[in-house]
Amino acid sequence: MELKRVAYGVIMAATLIFVRFIDHKVYDMPIFVSVLVVIGIMVLSYKLVDRFAFFDREISRNTYYLLNTVIISLLILTFYLIES
Repeated sequence: MELKRVAYGVIMAATLIFVRFIDHKVYDMPIFVSVLVVIGIMVLSYKLVDRFAFFDREISRNTYYLLNTVIISLLILTFYLIES
């Protein structure tokens, strides 16, 4: 498994959390604007990850699953904290 795949998951989770936080706490954006902001941030972040050779490293399957489990747990925890 490539580390790049984990980085893509982190980008998706971080982008959703960031836009949700802005939408909920800072500025109430329309859904269309939120979707455009999410798409823009994700595209720019993916292109940035593709440029770095660091993310082309191979990681073990267990490390891949562990990192994804941590990412999903933090995503759920963060959404819960933003809502409360």
